[in-house]
Amino acid sequence: MTSSLYLDRPSALRDAHPLCKLAAAAAFFVAVFSLEHPLAIAPYALALLLAALGARAGPNLRRLRALFIVIPLGTIVMWTFFYRGPDAPVGYRPSLPGLVFGLGMGLKLTCFLLLNVVLLSTTRVEELTSAFTRLGLPYRVGFTLTLAFRLVPLFVDSAATVLQAQRLRSLGDEPRGVVARLRHTIPVIIPVFMGALRRADQMAIALDMRGFSLPGKRHALLERPIGARDLTVLAVALGAPLTAYAIRASGLGLVAS
Repeated sequence: MTSSLYLDRPSALRDAHPLCKLAAAAAFFVAVFSLEHPLAIAPYALALLLAALGARAGPNLRRLRALFIVIPLGTIVMWTFFYRGPDAPVGYRPSLPGLVFGLGMGLKLTCFLLLNVVLLSTTRVEELTSAFTRLGLPYRVGFTLTLAFRLVPLFVDSAATVLQAQRLRSLGDEPRGVVARLRHTIPVIIPVFMGALRRADQMAIALDMRGFSLPGKRHALLERPIGARDLTVLAVALGAPLTAYAIRASGLGLVAS
């Protein structure tokens, strides 16, 4: 199992400049975040799904399919019962406005997941660090922001390795049921936590040996100029918040209480 979501597959998004992709991701995030109604968010979800398919990110979609199912469904169920308007009855009861609002929130979270899949499937972590640096952030800040993209998948793989090792040592078969799975997951926490501390210490030593703390300006190896294709991607993405603003101004983007 690979620890990175990056897929080295030819596509227009993969060849786009990382700074433009980062700006496009921010534009789509602002557009989707400003809307509530599922009919207003659905076109953005469809556009991001087509972008993921165009970027040939199918393996990552299958890899994260559990998140695309559990998170939206949990959000829809929660808001159906807990969404309360000014005229809602006392108590937590399912309501049609709650269902509509829950569908909108579920689609919104799906868009955020798709946005991250598209960005990380077509952009190396080193390119993201370079993009943050070109935005004016210090190199240490950019490296810290992208460090999660490196470590979180490693922690997930480490937890899967510990689970497999425990099963090989006759600690039980594959558990069935939610409670049984949670009970079998508890012994994994300590090995993963200790491994994380060991890995952090090793990374700190490796960074010091490579002169990470030395003063001076850093230059990325993957820097390249912004071309016409990059500006086209950026112009298309900037249309997302503009259309979202028009939809919201017309009163169609919010859920009526």
